Amino acid sequence: MKRYLVISFVVLGLFACGDKNAPNLTSTPDVGKVEQVEVSAKGVGVTPGAAVNDALKLAIQQVNGAVVDASSANLNVMAKATATLDVDSSQGHDSAKATATMQGQAFAEQIVTASNGVVSNFKVISSSAPAKDGGMYTVQISAKIAKFKAPADAGKIKIVVSPLRSNRPTFNIGGNEVPAAQVLDPVRQLIIDSLSQSGRYTVLDREFDSEVQGELGMIASGQTNTADLAKLGQALSADIVWVGVVNNLAYERSARKLISADRELVSYGGSWAISQRLINLATRQVMLSNTLTGEFPRVAPTTMGASINEVNTLKDIQANIARKATNAIMMKTFPISILEIDGTTVALSQGEGSVKEGQQFKIFSMGKEMKDPQTGQSLGNMESECCVVTINRITPKMSYGTLSDVKIKLDGIKPGVLQVREEVLLNASPAVPPPPPQVSSPPAGNLPQAPAKSAAPKAGGKKDADW
Repeated sequence: MKRYLVISFVVLGLFACGDKNAPNLTSTPDVGKVEQVEVSAKGVGVTPGAAVNDALKLAIQQVNGAVVDASSANLNVMAKATATLDVDSSQGHDSAKATATMQGQAFAEQIVTASNGVVSNFKVISSSAPAKDGGMYTVQISAKIAKFKAPADAGKIKIVVSPLRSNRPTFNIGGNEVPAAQVLDPVRQLIIDSLSQSGRYTVLDREFDSEVQGELGMIASGQTNTADLAKLGQALSADIVWVGVVNNLAYERSARKLISADRELVSYGGSWAISQRLINLATRQVMLSNTLTGEFPRVAPTTMGASINEVNTLKDIQANIARKATNAIMMKTFPISILEIDGTTVALSQGEGSVKEGQQFKIFSMGKEMKDPQTGQSLGNMESECCVVTINRITPKMSYGTLSDVKIKLDGIKPGVLQVREEVLLNASPAVPPPPPQVSSPPAGNLPQAPAKSAAPKAGGKKDADW
């Protein structure tokens, strides 16, 4: 009986797995694909082959919308051996013989176009000979043309994150000179990661062009399926370009020798400043231009052997720079808005890559759109400060927070009216207290003697603490 019940559960489970309403767990990422589009076209020419050639060029233009390179688009429908094209017409069944030079498995040679469209196969539907000498042949064909269907993400704003610029080969981090690439490259990668994770942008790669060109070269050389030729000429161009220039970045170690003791007074401190621009590629207009600033954690002067963890400190600063740059880009192109309000709990329109748990932002209410009376251009909306939101939880596409310091009535506010405008910065880079003195046991037989009482300092004299 127990065995029967177990088998019954297994069978029920199998039926459940075949439920049409079950989620699709085998879906693949949308990277675009090559489709075969069937079209018909009419061509004319002084020979049957020229007429077919003309019809094929028109078919490719219908699908890919490209201008055919007439100098190399000479498809005379030739074959190594003679091929017979069946012709169906209202006058009966004819045959038109032509020869075609075949490439691989394809019946017809590729017609070169700016969009690299490919004829996978075609057939002649009808043909007519010229009524008199010197006239033109006319053919009607049906052809399947390879067309690349771009992924859905291609419709998003396309952005290129340029490498950060600096005229310095190294940066002072805690008294050590660190190569500039080691400091700046991770910042760029963090910005790319954040923008990609936000789901709002198509981030274009400009770093691994040689690897990409190697793959495209294989397609162009004919080593792959001829239909893959439709992938050529499909590279996306950017809509906006982010550039950053390092004005200052240093975390310096300061040391001073004390006069009255054989010790050093050591402290650490520094700051960074990076100018950024967001440029419209088509018009070269500067959409955003400002300077991001911040400080390294300060270590108060001490004689107790102060030291820092350079690796972790640098990682924290790199993450801070990337976060500020990403926030500036997002605020300019996709301001974070409040989607839903439930008391003081709110849902925001962006999640991973845009915000972090614990962040606080000022929220403003968007009012009437304002226009320049001279140019008629929109200057933005009237804004009134609403409140502060603290991010509590983050999902891939949304985030949740709690409102505080509310200054307006929240009843009846529509989604999108409340928008994030700026981050509320906490007290950044507080001074790090010096480490406690290290106490060690003196060796046996060498116990320290009680210090003698020192005379009071003379007037005008200095103590160690005065340095």
